[in-house]
Amino acid sequence: MSTNRIIILPLFLIPLFFISACERQNRMNATNSSRILYGADEHDKEFGNYIIHINALTTDQLPSEIARGYKISRSKNQGMLNVSVRERQKQMEVPVAASISVIAKNLSSQLKSIELREVREIDSVAIYYIGELSVGNEETLVFDIDVKPVGSTKTFLVSYRQKFFTSN
Repeated sequence: MSTNRIIILPLFLIPLFFISACERQNRMNATNSSRILYGADEHDKEFGNYIIHINALTTDQLPSEIARGYKISRSKNQGMLNVSVRERQKQMEVPVAASISVIAKNLSSQLKSIELREVREIDSVAIYYIGELSVGNEETLVFDIDVKPVGSTKTFLVSYRQKFFTSN
C-alpha cells in the first residue's frame, strides 16, 4: 500500500528557500565566472528609504514542494527572477507592494519575455514578485527593472546582470 505524503511548510519559510536557492546559484556563478551587478551591492539597491532586492536562478534549484506550491516548472533551462521591495520605517524594514516591469535581454540584445506575478505571504510578512523565462547554458541576461513602490511618486530603475549555468 503506497501512501502519499504532503509536506506543509510554514509560509514564512518559503522566502528563505528562494534566498537559499539564489545563494547556491551565486556560489556556482562565482566558481564558473564573474557575475556583475549593476547598481547593486550583493543584490540590494537602496533608494532613500526603499531597498530593492533582486535574485535570479535556474528553477531546478528550488525544492520540489516550493516549486509545486507556486506552480513553477523546475528545469535547468528555466530561469526565475525574484524581486522584493522593503521600506525602512521606524528602525525596521517592512515589505511594500510595487508596480514592477522588466525588460530582459541577452548580450546579443535579443529580448526575453518575462512577466512578474505578485506573491504575498500571510499577514504581508513578505511580498515578492517572481517571473520565469527560458535560459541557455552560460547565457548572460540583463534585466532592466522599473520599480514604483505603492505610495511613492518615484519610479526606480535597477539593472541586474546574471549569467546562468544549465549544465553540470
